[in-house]
Amino acid sequence: MKEFTQNLAILFLGLIFSIQVFGQIDGNPVNYCRNGFFPRESNAYQLAKITGKKGEKIFFYGDEREDCPGGKNCRLNSYLVPGDEIIVSRSLDGFACAWFQPKKGAETVGWINIDKLEWLATNENPAAEEWLGEWRFYDNSVLITKSKTADFFDISGNAFWKGFGDNIHVGELDHRAKPLGNKLKLGENDTGEFDCKVSMRLVGKYLIAADNLNCGGANVTFSGVYRRRTTK
Repeated sequence: MKEFTQNLAILFLGLIFSIQVFGQIDGNPVNYCRNGFFPRESNAYQLAKITGKKGEKIFFYGDEREDCPGGKNCRLNSYLVPGDEIIVSRSLDGFACAWFQPKKGAETVGWINIDKLEWLATNENPAAEEWLGEWRFYDNSVLITKSKTADFFDISGNAFWKGFGDNIHVGELDHRAKPLGNKLKLGENDTGEFDCKVSMRLVGKYLIAADNLNCGGANVTFSGVYRRRTTK
């Protein structure tokens, strides 16, 4: 078991280091690690657990300066503690771009020292039941149900962008698609220039969605890290 865990860690490190440049969105500085870009910048998301001594604070590092995340004044006030779980999109100079989603409240996104991470295995071929249900990211929602067509899902959803006053833009999903491993692609066969396309990836208990910004009104996007809604 120990040997298996070590091999798994080496595999995950290889994946993360291999997407150091590949995952970066065109036009963004290479050191950007931000909420809005996170769901769209990688094809190899991984889960990790924060390690360290009891009570130790593992700080996030920002991207505001050119020498970040490793520069002298890049450390942020936000921090994690050993045992916290994060999603990692890519790496840069010994740091991992990480998304931390608490049970309640808003996420924190930033750079975390890779030396403080223990890589966690995820199911690359999740059962249908792991997909099904209502998924939420702020006011956005995605509902995944079994389709009448064998092995397919019906996917519906709503997304919102709220401006000043009554200025609200909306978007909708109404698709049928078949999962491939832990991936689900909506609208991939549509050929219109402005057709809505969404890529979803199930990573542990998180549904990471990324769209092409053509799924609703201005500023509307389904991109985000969703958690499945429970009835408890």
